[in-house]
Amino acid sequence: MAGRPEPPEEGVAAGNRVGWRDDLDLAAGCSEVMVRRLLRGTGWTFIGMGSFVLYFLVYQLVGTNAVTSRGQSELRNELQREWSAAPAPASKDPKKIAPRRVAAGKALAVLDIPKIQLDNKVVIEGVGRDDLRKGPGHVPSTVLPGQDGAFGVSGHRTTYGAPFYRLNELAKGDTITVVTREAIYTYTVTRQAIVRPTDTQVLDNVRRPDGKLKATITLTTCHPRYSARQRLVVFGDLSFTSINTGKVAA
Repeated sequence: MAGRPEPPEEGVAAGNRVGWRDDLDLAAGCSEVMVRRLLRGTGWTFIGMGSFVLYFLVYQLVGTNAVTSRGQSELRNELQREWSAAPAPASKDPKKIAPRRVAAGKALAVLDIPKIQLDNKVVIEGVGRDDLRKGPGHVPSTVLPGQDGAFGVSGHRTTYGAPFYRLNELAKGDTITVVTREAIYTYTVTRQAIVRPTDTQVLDNVRRPDGKLKATITLTTCHPRYSARQRLVVFGDLSFTSINTGKVAA
């Protein structure tokens, strides 16, 4: 009969009670145990990787917001201390107000954009990684709020509070308010554009027909959401300036 060959007679005669067939069955059982262990180990590995990915996503979407919330609280307290100690503006003419520069990493102003429900976000001086984790950042190479020239502000579109998450909703005619201790500046949106990350000319100053610099604001963020492939840019012109008499605080 066809099948596995019988063990040699001398093996049995020698007292080999396990037998050749039993050896094969034992080897098969060991192989099955090894496969099960391998599959179990692989399964736990995938579970561990999945848990790590889930933790990472939760941190990016929730944990980073907590980091920004603490940063904003610290910056706001900083502004409140400085503004309460600063004297009132000497001039009643908004055009004669001289903005004050602050050190890198310090609170500069308050940003308010009603259209996208961005309420009283403190703008930090600088656009480094640590700066933008605390809130929108003023591009140091650009002018200060209200000055002639481009006032540039950059911010996260996702994670870390996502201050510019809805920046794409801004349209011509919408208002952007920037508050400093001395003055309140209102900019009116003129247009928006999508550019490459290397197109830094969007922060260049704009001149009027008479050659003088125009006071503008440029807001930049990543585009599309959850990607840094491009930049979404919103432009606006300064349309109104008033003295901050202290009624608008940090």
